[in-house]
Amino acid sequence: IIEALNYMHYTSNQIHRNVCPQIIIVTKRGTWKLFGLEFAENIIGRDPLECVSVPPWSIKVAKITQPNLDFLAPESQMIGQCNILSDMFSFGLVVCTLFNHGKQLIQANNNPMLYSRQIEFLEQQVNAVLPRIPAGLQEAVQRMLSRDPHPRPTTQLLPLINFFKCQTEPAIQAMQFLDVITLKDPVSKSNFYRGALLEALPFIPKKLRWQHVWPILHLEVKAGEVLDDVLMPIVWLTNESTTEEFETHVLPTLKMIDFRHLMSSPKTVDAPFVLFENLHVIMQKCPRDEFNKHMLPLLYFALDNQINTIQTASLIAVQNVAEQLSDAVLHNIVLGKVRILLEKHSNDVKKISLVLGFYEKVMIRLEKKQILEEVLPSLLLMRLTDPDITARVVRLYRCILVDEKCGLINVMATRMIPSLAPQTVNPALTVDQFGSLMEILYHMLDNIDQYQRPKLKQDPPKHSPERRGLRHQMSTDNIPAPPFNIPNLRVEKRKTSSAEDMARKNSVTVPQTSTSNTGSVASGFRNLGQWFFGSNTSATNEGNQFLQVNQVYPNRRLSDNTMLAPKIKIAPSCASSPGGTPGGASGLPTRRHSSIGPQERRSSAVNLSPPTLARSMIGGSMPNTSSSVPFLLTSSMQSIRSRRTSAGFSGSHGSGILQQLSSGMHQLLSGRT
Repeated sequence: IIEALNYMHYTSNQIHRNVCPQIIIVTKRGTWKLFGLEFAENIIGRDPLECVSVPPWSIKVAKITQPNLDFLAPESQMIGQCNILSDMFSFGLVVCTLFNHGKQLIQANNNPMLYSRQIEFLEQQVNAVLPRIPAGLQEAVQRMLSRDPHPRPTTQLLPLINFFKCQTEPAIQAMQFLDVITLKDPVSKSNFYRGALLEALPFIPKKLRWQHVWPILHLEVKAGEVLDDVLMPIVWLTNESTTEEFETHVLPTLKMIDFRHLMSSPKTVDAPFVLFENLHVIMQKCPRDEFNKHMLPLLYFALDNQINTIQTASLIAVQNVAEQLSDAVLHNIVLGKVRILLEKHSNDVKKISLVLGFYEKVMIRLEKKQILEEVLPSLLLMRLTDPDITARVVRLYRCILVDEKCGLINVMATRMIPSLAPQTVNPALTVDQFGSLMEILYHMLDNIDQYQRPKLKQDPPKHSPERRGLRHQMSTDNIPAPPFNIPNLRVEKRKTSSAEDMARKNSVTVPQTSTSNTGSVASGFRNLGQWFFGSNTSATNEGNQFLQVNQVYPNRRLSDNTMLAPKIKIAPSCASSPGGTPGGASGLPTRRHSSIGPQERRSSAVNLSPPTLARSMIGGSMPNTSSSVPFLLTSSMQSIRSRRTSAGFSGSHGSGILQQLSSGMHQLLSGRT
């Protein structure tokens, strides 16, 4: 109205003279229009404030041919003159009528005398109405209703007050832009819908939103040129609307949009993204059956979509509407689709964060089956490199462990703890996050201990017969040692005392009955030969199982042979035997010693060959090969005999053998006698 008066005063150079509620018409779109120009007066001079002579209101003239007396300026009735400031007085009375519930301050009832009386008390009536007028407009109203025309503001000054600048100016500008928006380019439209209109909508009266703003938005949805930008004010209007207004205006318009087709191309995904981001707003206003019929299928389609933007938008929508979804939809459809989507993007931090937000909202509504089959596999798939993700996963684990119905002992031990343990050394964690992580790990270990320890005490582990047999087979006690045979080498434990063993053997082998001296001597030499070389017939004696080789140590008493180490028995050397030195200077075999290196050889001073003197004297035979080291034949036998003769009669070796033979014969004969 101010703009219309400004146009008349400064462009058309006219005075309206009849500004009142009856000449203001509201169009179908909610725009106010100024009519009633039948009483307009032209301004003759160049100065708009120049006064123009007009006839006062008279009862002698038909009222239909005169302006409205209740909104007439005092100077027009009292003096018969008016200017553009007279229209401002009338406009001030219109403003007071609007905020006074439509009640006029002056009610003269077409009586000039009554009008003059009420003008005298106008100031008091204005003061009574001022509390109902917005604070930013009160001073302007007081000045416009001044009886003196000079303090009244013009149509150029009134729009500059704070009331219009701070609050309603964006709304007025938005309304003005909507009147010519069909002439604007798409870029200007996009900027307007996303910026100016969203800022102005809170200041536009509700009635004007549906009468003036909504028809323009409906036309833009049909055109589809800036659909994603138009959806933002539509969502705002949906949030402020009633259920009836939503069903009447918004829902039919949303059904017109083919969102499935828009989700098929990356170039047109902005509109579905805006829809899914604000799906919870639509769900609050939309009837449940309509939402399940039209909106939920779109959500399922978005969860299965391959475009990254649509997937993110669908997870946002699922997180926002999770509390309103039914248990059947949540358990049977949404959880499975969310898990599959996370499996494809287990490294996407943004998607992981959205999924965690979804789980945090629905955890208390899930049963053990859903937790084990859907939630836990998803949590274990997440890469816990981000500290915030780790902290949120820890909170979810805490919620799961608080619920005793889950019974996750095996999962804790085999999956949950191994996934969380590496994060204890994550340097990006804060002190509080580290404390929460350690607390949940300790809690899991305590649960495992409380479950497993009593169980082990009641039921000790029992090994099956197959396991016992396997353990028996794998025991080191039952593994046979591989054969370790060294050619011509045999180790035997010697007797502790040679003298006592000789006496015992002689006492066992001596016959109990006496014979002739010749038989006694022969029997004695036979027994001595059996003791020295071994016997072929006494297989049951204790010493007949091994070769009894008595090495000759010259100048050694028999009483010194009390405790001796095991003796290594080596067969006589020959040309074909390993380690043999046929034709050597000493004529003796060479052997390795256990205490020397593998490359060092020592020459033994002991002749292990049976002495030929004892054999010729006794007439005994060669030792049995079953209980002695085998003697080599052919050419090696000749070498043995040659060395045997030299060893029996030469040097200290021969004297030692004779000395022991004589000592043994003496003991044998003295024992027999």
